[in-house]
Amino acid sequence: MVQRVRTLLVVFLLLVCPRVAWAQRVLVVRPPPRDATLFEAFGRLCAELQLQSFEVVVLGSSARSPGPEELERKAQESEAFAAVALRRDGSGTAAEVCIVDRVTGKTTTRRLLIDPSSDGPMLLAVRAVDLLRASLLELGSGQAPARDVLGVEARPPAPEVLRFSREPPRFHVRAGGLFLFTPPVGGGVGVHLGAHYRLDERLRLGLLLGGPLFGAEFRAEGGAARVRQELALLRGSWNLGQAAGLHWEWGPLLGIGAYHLQATGDVELPLVGRSEELFSLAADAGLSVQYFFHPSVSLGLELTCLTLLPRPVIAVDEERSAPLIAQALGTLSLGASF
Repeated sequence: MVQRVRTLLVVFLLLVCPRVAWAQRVLVVRPPPRDATLFEAFGRLCAELQLQSFEVVVLGSSARSPGPEELERKAQESEAFAAVALRRDGSGTAAEVCIVDRVTGKTTTRRLLIDPSSDGPMLLAVRAVDLLRASLLELGSGQAPARDVLGVEARPPAPEVLRFSREPPRFHVRAGGLFLFTPPVGGGVGVHLGAHYRLDERLRLGLLLGGPLFGAEFRAEGGAARVRQELALLRGSWNLGQAAGLHWEWGPLLGIGAYHLQATGDVELPLVGRSEELFSLAADAGLSVQYFFHPSVSLGLELTCLTLLPRPVIAVDEERSAPLIAQALGTLSLGASF
């Protein structure tokens, strides 16, 4: 019930909100609302296409779903580069996905089994987007359509369409330097390794391993305590930039993981230096920015605020540092996608 309400809200916003003037349009046929599964898949399909920065033009449903020729004509009238229609087949257990691709001149119809679970509409929408992307793969970058193919656009495909047709790499690895600044002990510098997996067009899930970090130190009258630090963070980030070619990717990130601190005393007699260590739960939040100067190679910068629980305190003789509450964490890295 909640999923259907959410889908109805998406459809309502598509119909009543002012349309953004995006460069490329996709025509999507709205199925009858009485078919709850297809109607929810329609809403999710529209949302997926909007995430790809396309303008979605909705064609109202009628008693009969439009055939390929009518769908192509409606796409031309709407100045859409493609049209997608979802309809239930005669068996009632499968959906027919009809895609008219005016970039390559192809019309594709696939029958897909409808998953009976609550994820069925979402899976159907994702498959429809994948079929549209696969249809566009026929043309290379900047290549004009063949002259003897009817029903195609008379100009090369737009950059937005080309970006969409090429599935971006899923894995991204990086390595570089890491700086961790804490007011009571100063800055620690070291190296880090990171990786993330692209779950979809926007969401990334990754891991950051940093350390050992050296250079931080707590000084007191009787000596000093040298600080060594390591950390491991599981991170999720949301990309607000593009996703292919030479481009920027940027957005907020959140992380949670573990932090390790080891303090080693370097004190004057009669004091005796000791070494103590502590593990803490760590969480950070901030901003990630990457510039892809090659489609698969990037230079990245991350700036976050790190907090710990429990909060370490370093002592030299009778002097104690303030608790390590908030720390500034920064990374600079070179990454590669594959």
